Amino acid sequence: MTRRSFAAWLAGAATATPAPAIRLHASNYGLQTLPVEDALAVIRRLGYDGMELCAMPDWPSAPARLSDSARRALRATGFPIPTIIDSFNLLAAEAEHDATLGRIRADAQLAHDVAPARPPLLQTVLGGRPGQWPEVRARMAARLVDWARAAHEARITLAVKAHVSQAVDTPERLLALLDDVGHPALTAIYDYGHFQLRGLTLAATMDALLPRASFLTVKDSRVSDGKVEFLLPGQGSIDYVEYFSLVKRRGWRGWVLVEVSRQVQTQPGYNGARAAALAYAHLAPILRDLDLRRA
Repeated sequence: MTRRSFAAWLAGAATATPAPAIRLHASNYGLQTLPVEDALAVIRRLGYDGMELCAMPDWPSAPARLSDSARRALRATGFPIPTIIDSFNLLAAEAEHDATLGRIRADAQLAHDVAPARPPLLQTVLGGRPGQWPEVRARMAARLVDWARAAHEARITLAVKAHVSQAVDTPERLLALLDDVGHPALTAIYDYGHFQLRGLTLAATMDALLPRASFLTVKDSRVSDGKVEFLLPGQGSIDYVEYFSLVKRRGWRGWVLVEVSRQVQTQPGYNGARAAALAYAHLAPILRDLDLRRA
């Protein structure tokens, strides 16, 4: 597949069917203890429009653990699976880098198996540590070329995001990395929960990143006792009325992923279904009131 034909395929996939301005999906990342079919049932029952699959090795939806029959069953539900999440590190040792390319291919096969007409995007963070960016930029770009080529060959899109605790921690650095690589199989994720912790504003970060964002991730965040803490949407200081009002004014449409971070999951008494329900209860009325989503 040539670059031109790949870009055309992506454009066709993005515009094939009409959709509400915003669609919410939740991930079985936050429902690790449930079989995949049970996680999907929970997410669907709560009112979400789609489900993300977690491909990390310890999850039941990891490629090595999800059987052919389970993949067929997911496909047969017809429930949208817009994204798959995995976790890679651009600065890993060479052997791990080679293994990552294999994981990208396995995740891509999973994507085509569960949604062949519209394979989900594969999302990941990028690795490194805060403050490393100037010294590791070139190395990260070189490695990301390999990731993008693997995704391209497998006919999927690779979506990457900035993270407050990693080397790429601002919209500008994320966009610079994507421009350094310049590959059509790469796209960005907008996740304000990380930018808030850098003291960056909603408006400025949306202006920078929304035009390049294939989907949005929503959560809340704060610094507690000097440590970064991630929360469910509505449990922190992010004003999601303002957030989605800005999204609407900018004319952005697409999928919004509700993230239940690992920090939330490891709290005493954690219940994944309850967490997903709380997030939905906070966000769905806002989208409805802003006329961004079908009731």
